[in-house]
Amino acid sequence: MNKEKKKYVILVVVTILVSIIALIGATYALLTMTIQGDKKVSLTAGILKVDFEDGNYINLENAAPVSDAQGQKTTPYTFTITNTGNINAYYHVSLEEDVNNTLSNSYLKMRLTSNNGYDSGVVKVNSYGTGNFEIKGEETLEPSDKVTYQLWMWLDYNADNSAQGKEYKSKIVVTSYDRKQPGLATDTILAKVNPEDLDYNSATDNQKKEMWTFSHPETEQTEALTDYRYIGSDPNNYVTFNNELWRIIGVFTVDDGTGKVEERIKLIRNESIGNMAWDSNNINDWSNATLNANLNSGDYWTNILSDNAKSMIGDTLWYLGGTSNYTSSTNGLTSHFYSYERGTTGYSGRDTSWVGKVGLMYPSDYGYATSGGSTTDRNACLNKELYNWRSSDFSDCKNNDWIFNSSIQWTITPRASSSGSVFFVSSTGYLTGNSAYNTNYGVRPVVFLKSNIKIVDGDGSSSNPYILQN
Repeated sequence: MNKEKKKYVILVVVTILVSIIALIGATYALLTMTIQGDKKVSLTAGILKVDFEDGNYINLENAAPVSDAQGQKTTPYTFTITNTGNINAYYHVSLEEDVNNTLSNSYLKMRLTSNNGYDSGVVKVNSYGTGNFEIKGEETLEPSDKVTYQLWMWLDYNADNSAQGKEYKSKIVVTSYDRKQPGLATDTILAKVNPEDLDYNSATDNQKKEMWTFSHPETEQTEALTDYRYIGSDPNNYVTFNNELWRIIGVFTVDDGTGKVEERIKLIRNESIGNMAWDSNNINDWSNATLNANLNSGDYWTNILSDNAKSMIGDTLWYLGGTSNYTSSTNGLTSHFYSYERGTTGYSGRDTSWVGKVGLMYPSDYGYATSGGSTTDRNACLNKELYNWRSSDFSDCKNNDWIFNSSIQWTITPRASSSGSVFFVSSTGYLTGNSAYNTNYGVRPVVFLKSNIKIVDGDGSSSNPYILQN
């Protein structure tokens, strides 16, 4: 998450002065703690207002080092932060140590709590650092909300003779800052896109994790378009969606079915939701398929997708064109599948487009996701028909394709020469067709997000997926 430190910093007017003034026995030291400031101080910066009650200051005057239990029974220093504005406020709390300190903060312990449930527990001050360091990380206050903190600080019971005659000063610092508003998800990931002519094997490790540019000529249903896709064995395209792990296929120019065209993110679920028939009637017409009904109005849509996930999915014009001769040296190429998908060839009477929310991947999505490898480079993979990725000579094509996952996966694309066959990715990595009825294959739902979706956190890696927000 990006943050911009702000111009204004609130310095809390408490000065903690610890001075070791005497030695008792072999190991005990007396100390004096004084508070400097007015009885009550209120400071305002931006939309944050901070109130400090000096009457609640820590008073250890003429007290010896104490146990943790005793230290937490002393009177805490209390301050209240209030959001007086009408937007969220962001802040953190720090200690700023005096540069002239002679007593190390390793001799001090503290505890910070708040009335909204935060409790640091008993900690050594030096566990946070030295100089100027946070004792409470980022917090958010919604408009009109306030939070009250209490800080206890005491000299560690085990302080030795080296603490004698030393002095320690610090100030509590509340820093308010602007958090940069999250940008559109499309803008966030497109900012890192690679050019089309960048050779994958010459790219840096960071570049290989981001999207690549693909240019396409016009088809029977689309004009010439440019899209952006993640390629390779494990790019940074992970995203949390529907409280599950999904992956970004890329950014595409999408028609919502009304003629409105905009760039939108296309997601695919990381794992299959189970093996199912494409259509129980063995008819390869996605507009009326039983799997379509399940995903868009049946159990999956009604009971599996959360309301939040459904609110992020936009209507999309899906292309349902197909081909029959997919094993030829030209028709089976990824680029030809792209044109056939967006073409008007299909089995007699079948729709060649459909408007809806949840679909499946195209064969071209699978083909374009490869980066190739050492024995077969990316261009060689793209220029070999997908059916022949079954050859051991082309193992690099599927092994360096993140969509391939060693299980059979349905696509949304029908075979044009058959009334009931649909293309699928086999468990060994090649594309072929089979009956939509008598085989249950893996289903990985695919959706296009609405154009206003934002990324608010994450870097797209598997350990830190992108977090989305309406």
